Amino acid sequence: MTVGIDAHPFNFIKFQSQRGPLGRVLTIGRQELSVGARLLGEEVAAVARQSLYCEPALLALGATSVASLDYSDYEQASFVADLGRPITMSERFDTIVDAGSLEHVFDVATAFRNLIELCEVGGRIIHSLPVNDLSGHGFYQFCSDLMFAIYSEQNGFAETEVYYASNLDPARWYKMPPARPGARIEILSVEPIILLSVARKVAKVDQIQVTQPFYAMAWEEGKGKLARSETPRMATMKRWVSQVAPKGSRWRNTLRDIFVLGGLALGVHPYSLRRRCVEALEVERVLGERRA
Repeated sequence: MTVGIDAHPFNFIKFQSQRGPLGRVLTIGRQELSVGARLLGEEVAAVARQSLYCEPALLALGATSVASLDYSDYEQASFVADLGRPITMSERFDTIVDAGSLEHVFDVATAFRNLIELCEVGGRIIHSLPVNDLSGHGFYQFCSDLMFAIYSEQNGFAETEVYYASNLDPARWYKMPPARPGARIEILSVEPIILLSVARKVAKVDQIQVTQPFYAMAWEEGKGKLARSETPRMATMKRWVSQVAPKGSRWRNTLRDIFVLGGLALGVHPYSLRRRCVEALEVERVLGERRA
């Protein structure tokens, strides 16, 4: 499949390379590099010109080798295999980079298991996947709760981090809170949102277990009480709208859209990314601080 590393995935891989050596890298799909020279930086840009693909750039970021795995050999991938079926390979890798491939695999659960198996203990798995407003791009869209549930301590992982980012804003990442029982991170957006995640494999686990954390409290305590997604402010707003524009009123949908779109644009809507994240980060500052 033709996939490509653009601004957000490249900066995220660069961020991880500053945190520790990339070592032996496996990219999922033979990935083109869709990043301008200014963003690459002079040193990486000089070698990136050697190829349409990402291998020279990743080697310039410190990778000791770069291989690729794809469903077909039409782009001369190093390994040809179907991620939707269990893969038997003897090779293991220090960094696995999925810069937007798993959303195209029907049996995505098996695909995640394959990546985990191919990752060396001590290695990292990096993802860049669609979250919101990219319906039709692939089969699926993903969320931070899923990444925290897959790359959990019980499944042999540590240092799991998830960031959201807008495809229209290459300058910011939004760090997302870890999943917790009885709560879930729901967002609305008026622009395409992707996630960037990284996790370190610290142990080999024979069978991973993945459940949505939101329901854990109810299952463990035998209670059906769960955290409400609707906040008191939202409930008050709904009552006000009902009074001003009762059901059936032609103004009701108009008022609803105004409040939703306005709240998202200003970052004050309860489901806005700025309200849901732990911290909004300036990408250049993050990369600059790591260099320092």
